[in-house]
Amino acid sequence: MMELGASVKVNLYRDTNNHSFPLVIRNSVFPACLYLNAFLNGNHNSPISKGRKGVSTQAPSLNTRIKYAYELKLLYCYFADKGINLVDRVADGEFLSRVEVEDFVRACKLYADDSDSQESSSVVSISDKRIRDAIHATANSHSQVSAHTFRQRLIRLRSYIEYLYVCHHYDQADTVYKAKTDDKFRAFQLYINKFISGARKDNTITKDPFESVISTDKFFELLEIIKESSPKNPFKSSKLRNQIIMQILIDTGVRVGAVLKLKISDLVDDWDNPRFLITRTPDDAADARRMPAANKTKALSVTVSSDLMKLIKLYVSTVRASHSSAHKHDFVFISEKGVSSGQPISYKAIHKLVDKFGDAVGTKLHPHKLRHKWNEIFTDKAEEAGYDAAQIEDMRKYSMGWVEESKMAQTYNEFKLAVNVQKLSAKNQSKSVPSLGGASE
Repeated sequence: MMELGASVKVNLYRDTNNHSFPLVIRNSVFPACLYLNAFLNGNHNSPISKGRKGVSTQAPSLNTRIKYAYELKLLYCYFADKGINLVDRVADGEFLSRVEVEDFVRACKLYADDSDSQESSSVVSISDKRIRDAIHATANSHSQVSAHTFRQRLIRLRSYIEYLYVCHHYDQADTVYKAKTDDKFRAFQLYINKFISGARKDNTITKDPFESVISTDKFFELLEIIKESSPKNPFKSSKLRNQIIMQILIDTGVRVGAVLKLKISDLVDDWDNPRFLITRTPDDAADARRMPAANKTKALSVTVSSDLMKLIKLYVSTVRASHSSAHKHDFVFISEKGVSSGQPISYKAIHKLVDKFGDAVGTKLHPHKLRHKWNEIFTDKAEEAGYDAAQIEDMRKYSMGWVEESKMAQTYNEFKLAVNVQKLSAKNQSKSVPSLGGASE
């Protein structure tokens, strides 16, 4: 069990094959728990998880494992602070009591870990007085995390306990002791599943479906200030690179990972159909970044305008070519100053530039909002072109790189659906409500 004052954080390392992996470490050196880290980087499809709805058959990506790492860090720190060693508990055939589960549920709702920037190596301990104060201050106000985050934290605890159960008790010969252990394990599963299921209905944040992710006036203002030539451009340097990155995010709807992974060899400068390829190359040996780029969606070809392709080629042949370190790799976008000059640009850098453009137009902006906005515009343009709903959904799935059974189209199109429902409702109401003026009785 770790000391209450010990520092626990998430670090990224590379193995002998140059593959990145996260570890939850203690005192900047030692793994916080061997079981915890084995679970984090191992096969998450345990025998008792097979057949469970929503369980993927694929190994988690690096980005997913990093997200898991922060969730595991939180539960490790929480239980260590309570003097509870989960490994010993499960090995002894004991699990968490109702009260212990309920206490963890409350903590998950109120405690927000500092994992917003995965580039950061800042240390956050559950025993830190500031966090205790924050939990106390918000205990009677509102939850500090979304229902999705809350639910994921509970799922991570359940999955980790299941992993420990498999390590210590699964597939053993039947005995009276094993039967009692199995009963306690199933009781734990049933009890925590109640909170996981209820989390879907427990979101304190209500999103207005009529509210566009970026208002029309702010969006058109953004389109102007991202231009290298704009007097309102908030950057003093790297203007061409920043403009191209923003245009790719706005014009194509791809994720940041796809932009980071983009290589010169992925550019197809076809006169009639300029495009670039989004590849699926996990653990790319050529990517030396601390946080390697990852493409979450399936591989696909992304069409861009001729003007945008010209800007990309101009950037590659001028700005990028002027950095000697850039000749050692094939990634398109590079850092242009400092010790990392010529090296592939990072996630943190792209998030910062998007955030700065948002500040310049007076709106909170992050890359995924641009993806949502692309979907809004895509729906409008497709309807104008005469495509029906089924065709629009198929085209959207291809453009976004989603698998066939994906339900993401519904999520991205809530705004358009709400507008259509409102129009229909208003039309029906105008027929049913009597005129209040100009009529004689």
